Amino acid sequence: MLARFVFPLLFAGVAVACGEPSLDDTRFSCESQADCDSGYVCGRVSGQRACVPAQQSPIRIGMSGPLQGPSQDLGGEMRRGIEARFAEVNRAGGLFGRRVELDCRNDDYDPEIAAANVETLLDIKQKVADPDQADVRGDNGVLALLGNIGTPTMLRTAPIADKNQVVFFAPFTGAQRYLRDGTNSPYVYNYRAGYFEETEAMVDYLANYRAPRVLDTPDSYRRLLAFTQNDSYGDSGYEGFVRAYNQLIGSVPQPDSAQPNPSIRRVRYERENLASVDPAVEEAKVFLDNLSRTEAPGKIPVGILMVDTYDPGNRFIRAVKDFLHENAERAARFDVVFLHVSFVGSDSLSQALMRPPATRADATDPTGQKQLSYAAGVIVTQVVPYYKAESPGVVDYRNAIKQYDNAGSSFTSLEGYVAARLFLDALAQAGPALDPEDLRSSLDTQMQNRDLGLGTLLSFSATNHQASHTVWGSMLTEDGSFTMPFVWTPETRIVPGIN
Repeated sequence: MLARFVFPLLFAGVAVACGEPSLDDTRFSCESQADCDSGYVCGRVSGQRACVPAQQSPIRIGMSGPLQGPSQDLGGEMRRGIEARFAEVNRAGGLFGRRVELDCRNDDYDPEIAAANVETLLDIKQKVADPDQADVRGDNGVLALLGNIGTPTMLRTAPIADKNQVVFFAPFTGAQRYLRDGTNSPYVYNYRAGYFEETEAMVDYLANYRAPRVLDTPDSYRRLLAFTQNDSYGDSGYEGFVRAYNQLIGSVPQPDSAQPNPSIRRVRYERENLASVDPAVEEAKVFLDNLSRTEAPGKIPVGILMVDTYDPGNRFIRAVKDFLHENAERAARFDVVFLHVSFVGSDSLSQALMRPPATRADATDPTGQKQLSYAAGVIVTQVVPYYKAESPGVVDYRNAIKQYDNAGSSFTSLEGYVAARLFLDALAQAGPALDPEDLRSSLDTQMQNRDLGLGTLLSFSATNHQASHTVWGSMLTEDGSFTMPFVWTPETRIVPGIN
């Protein structure tokens, strides 16, 4: 069916005559797919609905992440999960008969490289200084960005997507700033729970679930130590800790001239610089020694809250556990639990902690025979269930990742798979025109209470651009495997998990 109105095209500045309409030369206005002839779809031209040729080329989606260097496992696993879902869809005939492809670029976890990658992926030909005006783009840009890795990189790349009205979907970061502050990111859609929720689950766990309780008095913030990356990622997690403590326990005093360090103690390391962990370890030793002098006699429960990646986390945990077991008196004095946010890369952290030597002598054992695992008892909050769970969505993931490369499962690749599944579901709802505004409308209106078989419902709306608010608590065992001791949501708070 031909539409009622005709939009003339301009070629080399000359208007094409429309007295004898031809779909080869003319775009016809449309309201739905039914208004367009075969071979055409109802898309968007200069902001108006029009029939445009249905391209048979692949649907390209962009991603930027670390594919080499110290954080390469994060980017590599996220990409695996996304591509496993894409491969699943392609085996079934693709989306609207077209293959879905991921164009993934390495950024070394460097914000400037990530920004350059996104400009290339969007085919930006000329930057426009006006922040409210889109850049000049070519015809070879990706449809959307999916699964970009990290907070510092997100703060450079998400604004580029927003400026150019491109959906920035499921970035692998729980940062509050820009992504979840409700003011700056109309084209950003998050899959995962944020760091504010992960850190609230941690504080809730330390106050109301773990035995012995770490947080049992209004001033028990003194038993908390934060080990964080020295950048926007670390800042976001630390802000979450303080906020959660203030909400659940009592106000953390702010520094002043009389008490310069009364708030939750914080030590830092530099991104991609393992040697910078060592000064943080020395500060942590001073913190623990001071605590032993100021706390009442008996065992002192301590929570070390970690906003890090797997190699710095491994180095820090080993050094602190070695310090605690330098002598029997210190080992008996402390009960320390390490808690990481999900970005750490749980499986890579486990592998690092299990590298030889995987154990050290227990200083409290008079025989000197007992060994303690560096991994045992380390907690990581997760934004997906355990990848070995039997829930239907996780089984689907395991089948997909096995067919993709059969290289094993992980929390990060499961997150990539879930994010890609959500994204393609929304794209399918949006229709074959592959219009970015249709995709936004689909996300805002067609994606409520989606059950992907994870044990929690996922929803987007015009006022909620975060699908999940559930946090799963995982704990490493002596052999580096995981148990899942608790699940947390804003409504239910801490509830026991299924190990």
